[in-house]
Amino acid sequence: MNTKRLLLLMFLITLAFWAGAQDRDHAACVVKVSSEWGAVCDKCEIYKDGYKRDYSGTYQVLLRNDCNELIEVKVAVQEKNGQWRTFPLKALAPQETMKAFACTGTGRYMYWVRRVNDTEIVIPSDQEIISEYRSR
Repeated sequence: MNTKRLLLLMFLITLAFWAGAQDRDHAACVVKVSSEWGAVCDKCEIYKDGYKRDYSGTYQVLLRNDCNELIEVKVAVQEKNGQWRTFPLKALAPQETMKAFACTGTGRYMYWVRRVNDTEIVIPSDQEIISEYRSR
């Protein structure tokens, strides 16, 4: 009889932990590892003196998934003109990193996170981000 109770108790505790993990705020999984101004960025084509690339306004942020589960992340980084440079939704494995940048950045960035294939959490499209956050 005690063995059955012990097994039932272990099952209920496991179930409680599992249920708690389902309600986790996955935004807490993403941490900023570093950010850098003036880093070389192959995709930024801003020139000074006619022919030399200028990276002085480039802003890059490195984000990491600190949780033990696969998540999807969408990032937007703000340019000086107020536009948001958006990046495609990316699946990040545990401890995997993602770099996002702005060629003439303000140092501001935003991200949206959800567990992989979680259809209840809606990630905004690029157009929604650009129009909704334009003046922010």
